[in-house]
Amino acid sequence: MHRRSIPPPQLTIPPAMALSAAAGVLALALGFYARHARPSILDVPLIDSGARLFFVLTLLAAIGLGWQVHCLYDRRPLGYTPYPPLPTAWILPSMLLIASALLVARYHTAPVIVMAAVVAASGTFASLSIREVVSADGPGDDPLLLVHVGMSLIVAYVVIAALLQYQARLLFTAPTVFIASALILLQVHDGIPTYPLRRQAYALVGAIAAAELAWPLYYWPPAGWWTGAVIGSVLLGYALITRASLLKRLNPAAALQYAGLTVACLRLLS
Repeated sequence: MHRRSIPPPQLTIPPAMALSAAAGVLALALGFYARHARPSILDVPLIDSGARLFFVLTLLAAIGLGWQVHCLYDRRPLGYTPYPPLPTAWILPSMLLIASALLVARYHTAPVIVMAAVVAASGTFASLSIREVVSADGPGDDPLLLVHVGMSLIVAYVVIAALLQYQARLLFTAPTVFIASALILLQVHDGIPTYPLRRQAYALVGAIAAAELAWPLYYWPPAGWWTGAVIGSVLLGYALITRASLLKRLNPAAALQYAGLTVACLRLLS
């Protein structure tokens, strides 16, 4: 008589944990490479030979991580829904990795490299964990969504401020600010029951405004963290106002509160 063998239980790693570990390892590897290559702010990313390979590797890593997140988290809803969600789960993890790479490219010290890896891993884990908890067809006012919005805007500030520190022409700076702003603004409207076209239109208008704002700030020293703070504060106010508009909760009092928060944030960051 043969006994049926019971297979041992298999240990499965949650997707959020696996992807956050991958983000941390990628950020750490990019940090070690930046410490060896030492890209300079005088080199234009992706264009000058001194910084080309590092930023090519950064983009490849961000695309690979974003693709894995997209495959696991951007699922189409079953059945008909009047407000289909946009596939935006990949944006924040990819932007987190890019922000970490920009930090280690600017500062090559070991503490910054470790900090960037920890931020990339923990931020990715938090972002994906929030997506697992918050329903895509919810009312759009879940407190965790506000945490997600705050994370997205902080990452946008770091990316834009770090990009503005490089001695690049406006032909490079303005498009990169536009792309980063458009992606983040598309991300911050997640969880709001509205038509995708309206979200895309709001993101496009805000990104154009951010790119236009980068033009006068380009000639206004000091460049970098201060100019990034100006654009980041404007994106904060714009994101809060457009979220309230999409949720049909925008009124003069709320607009004044958001404007005051924008000014306070600008004062704090500058």
